[in-house]
Amino acid sequence: MSLKKSILILSLPIFFTACGGGDKTKTQDVVSNESTVTEQTPKPTSPPASSPNPNPSPAPSNPVVSINNNCLPSTGIDYQVGPGKAYTALEQVPWENLKSGDTVRIFYKDSSYKGKFMIAAQATNQQPVRICGVKGPNGERPEIDGQGAVSRVELDKLYGSSDSVSAIHQERSMIVVKQLASQNWTDYPANIQIDGLAIRRGHPNYTFTDTKGLTKNYAAFGACIWIERGLNITIKDNEISDCQMAIFTKSTDEGDFAQSRNILIKENNMWGHGISGSYLEHTTYTQGIGMTIEGNVYGPLRSGALGNSVKDRSIKTVIRYNKIENGAHSLDLVEAEDFPVTAANNPDYRKTYVYGNLLLNNSGSRAIVHYGGDHFGSTPGANWGEDLFRKGNLYFYNNTVIGTGKIRLFRVSTTDETVHAWNNILWSDTGVDIRTLENDTVGSSWTPNGPIYIDNNFLRAAYGGNTLRVFDTNTISGSTSAVDINFKPITQNVINKSIIKTESNQFDVNKEISSSGQLTNKVIKDILDLGAIESR
Repeated sequence: MSLKKSILILSLPIFFTACGGGDKTKTQDVVSNESTVTEQTPKPTSPPASSPNPNPSPAPSNPVVSINNNCLPSTGIDYQVGPGKAYTALEQVPWENLKSGDTVRIFYKDSSYKGKFMIAAQATNQQPVRICGVKGPNGERPEIDGQGAVSRVELDKLYGSSDSVSAIHQERSMIVVKQLASQNWTDYPANIQIDGLAIRRGHPNYTFTDTKGLTKNYAAFGACIWIERGLNITIKDNEISDCQMAIFTKSTDEGDFAQSRNILIKENNMWGHGISGSYLEHTTYTQGIGMTIEGNVYGPLRSGALGNSVKDRSIKTVIRYNKIENGAHSLDLVEAEDFPVTAANNPDYRKTYVYGNLLLNNSGSRAIVHYGGDHFGSTPGANWGEDLFRKGNLYFYNNTVIGTGKIRLFRVSTTDETVHAWNNILWSDTGVDIRTLENDTVGSSWTPNGPIYIDNNFLRAAYGGNTLRVFDTNTISGSTSAVDINFKPITQNVINKSIIKTESNQFDVNKEISSSGQLTNKVIKDILDLGAIESR
């Protein structure tokens, strides 16, 4: 990266190569172009069942992440949903028939859409399928409400090959991305974007009407958006709140077709998720190949929920430019539990990149970042536990970590995992521990607490905690915070102080997220400041 004076680093699309099998295309932000389209006339449907009375667990309010993203038709059928449109309800849309170039445009209205659906389209990279919100006059996103939502009857036998499988997929999500039960087992959705929507209330406290007309509660383990499998899937510019989880992606070792590949989760605002008293549900829970989490605002979890903000079990994980608040761990980066054979044979599983993030947490966090694995006490060859851990390197750079009360930064599972941290601002008003010891019992064939290399970071003076295998170089310390209330650097010892390491050559720091959650291009003067945000 050039460090010459007054360089504007431009935003570029993100590309990953698909990992074997199927349509070997590249992922990108999908933006439909205006063109000649056909508006589809809906088939009559039976009237929806009445909605049950709500029993909500309220989600906290959070600032809206708003970006200008026109929802325009593309080259295929233009399915318009809204007052006075061909479709007035989500369950009227023939979701099972979507194909390359089709667009489902959901128009803003004063009330919510009470619907839930499945996306199985096998689109091309050149003609993706897009489900997008046409925003209101003040940028309001159309709202999809899971409380009292009605399922599309025609999807009954397409959710699953049996009534029980169909019920599972209906109960655990508002929107599911998966193949139709009528398709081949090896089929998978491809090249799909969901953007510009407000998706809310898919928690067990709420009920919906299933494809058989029965009133059901949502399952405890589920998500507003559940990706069962898929290639080149983008979830962008949505507000997602009050579900078990915001987004879940799944992958298994059954084959490339059964994996979530090239997933982009970008510029969403997500808050109020989790199950009170449970540590199994998180704001996002991802397992795939080519997982990019960029520019999102992660608000606090539901009151009493014990999960993490980001839990990831992926290959080629990149987490950048997010604002993340609270969670048992802000980032829980652990083993590829459901597709360990695939992961073990892919060198990108051994490298994880976390940069440009604003991480806000408190003394209740187990550690801001956990890296390694979360199933302990195995033996070599057992095909679970420590054998499957990341066994690689976490590159953690140009992040700003701000704590309330004494915070613990890193929990590194075994000596097979290593953390490299540089150019960060690491601050708490009470104190900072670099390491918290692994608190689970590691199998006897492994040694807990992997090395942590810290270089050229700003840290509160006299940082504490256990310093076992902590290797410190060029720490810049201070007794007062180096950032202002907007997390911009204010002291000269952190301005223009970044260093370049070859480990970050693949991923330059070229954007930043503001304290209000806006993602912008980064303007560099001389060289980068420490932390996630430039002083300017």
